[in-house]
Amino acid sequence: MDVNGSLAPLLSQVRMAMLSGVDEEFLRDAEVASLEVTAAQFVIIANLLKGHANSACELCKYMDYDRGAMSRMIDRLESKGLIRRVALAHTRRTMALEVTDAGKAAFPKMQACLGKVINRLLKGVTKAQVREVEQTLKRMLANS
Repeated sequence: MDVNGSLAPLLSQVRMAMLSGVDEEFLRDAEVASLEVTAAQFVIIANLLKGHANSACELCKYMDYDRGAMSRMIDRLESKGLIRRVALAHTRRTMALEVTDAGKAAFPKMQACLGKVINRLLKGVTKAQVREVEQTLKRMLANS
């Protein structure tokens, strides 16, 4: 199987199409556009809300991001009032991250934008095909 010639680049291209599509959709929605949030910043909020991570370090590992880039994105989200850093009682070094009420309120609208992008990308794809791709991706993650 030639994954370097087909699968790996396709996965990367789909990811980039989703991110750029979300960025465009955010700009089309006046309410979301006013937040000046990028798709990458949205992913941070989503991962915090879904409990996949609760610190910058965990986000870096989960999202495979550079610490410096992650720190800058967190700073921007914090300055917009969408997330906040919270000191943990048991350690002075690690700061937990949590989504603010404003971030929680904006999330459904941002998620709706993502839904529009996904629906656009899945035009002409059957539900059975979507389930098959999901199963394949889950198997790939389980194998990692």
